[in-house]
Amino acid sequence: MAPERQNSPTPSVMSFRSSMHSDRLFREVAGRTLNTRNDMYMLPVDDEEQDRQDIEHRAMYLVLDGLYAAPDLVAKAMAPRQNRPPAVFDIGTGSGTWAMDMAREFPHAEVVGIDLAPPTLHSEGIPNNCRFEVDDVNLDLSHYTDCFNVVHMRSVGQGIRSYQDTIHRVAQTLRSGGVLLLCSPAYNFFDENRQPLPVVEEGQPGWTACRTLIDRVYELCKRNGADLDAPSQWDKWLEASPFYTSVGVEDIYVPIGPWLPNLDMRCQRIAQLTQIDASKVFPAFRPALTLGGMEPATVDRWIATAVREVQEMRPKIFFRWRYVWAVRTKTKWYETT
Repeated sequence: MAPERQNSPTPSVMSFRSSMHSDRLFREVAGRTLNTRNDMYMLPVDDEEQDRQDIEHRAMYLVLDGLYAAPDLVAKAMAPRQNRPPAVFDIGTGSGTWAMDMAREFPHAEVVGIDLAPPTLHSEGIPNNCRFEVDDVNLDLSHYTDCFNVVHMRSVGQGIRSYQDTIHRVAQTLRSGGVLLLCSPAYNFFDENRQPLPVVEEGQPGWTACRTLIDRVYELCKRNGADLDAPSQWDKWLEASPFYTSVGVEDIYVPIGPWLPNLDMRCQRIAQLTQIDASKVFPAFRPALTLGGMEPATVDRWIATAVREVQEMRPKIFFRWRYVWAVRTKTKWYETT
């Protein structure tokens, strides 16, 4: 049965600036804070996780040399206009840093970030043209119909039930000529030849804790209903949709740690930030693994080993990001059956 809202235009939407009861939004698992609104999403939503997201954001900014892929398309979509100002929708805003940076880059625009839990921000640090709301993209988006010129979704796969359906419904929120920006990590690591690390039993040659952890989390999230395989199909779904055109895709491999020779300063910094990000994401898996029934001692041992692997850069591995974008057509949005 599909999730439904209550009898209110936007009852699941709550302003982050409003007073809220924390017990409605959070639960404690294995020493970390999780959201209470979407059981699929099992990464923490606490300060520690939002700090990690900020590190990831800094790395991605350097990777793209800016806040977004397809800069020409975004610049056109965000150009000032007389009839109504452009607007940005950040789905799965996390720490809120990307949304606030967009608000600063486009002071003539309105920026809205939504997530399952509020970012830990002081209201005085939020740009005046930026606001945050608690919402779940798996629910109805009709209250955002024709509101946005850019929609951004990065690293939200664990919380998406059906990405194909989400991409369809997001088209309802985009204005004609607006740009959809999708970004997701691969749920694997890649060797020096950019081949996926194999799954190897612990104790056998070639076993790595980092590969084992990511594989176990992938299995748990899939069991919970998360659509983690979707990024490989994003461009095909967009090309087949009457609501999108000008589809683009790019895969970017980032070394975890500066082990590649002859890296320039920018690439060294990207590799260092990705190394820090990876060393912090493994402990963030503890709640998911605990809820999945693993022995805490095994979880702690695998996490400690994985952190050591990425810090020592043994093995030498890449992380892969997929970026996909598309432009909203003039076709009037309609619901599908």
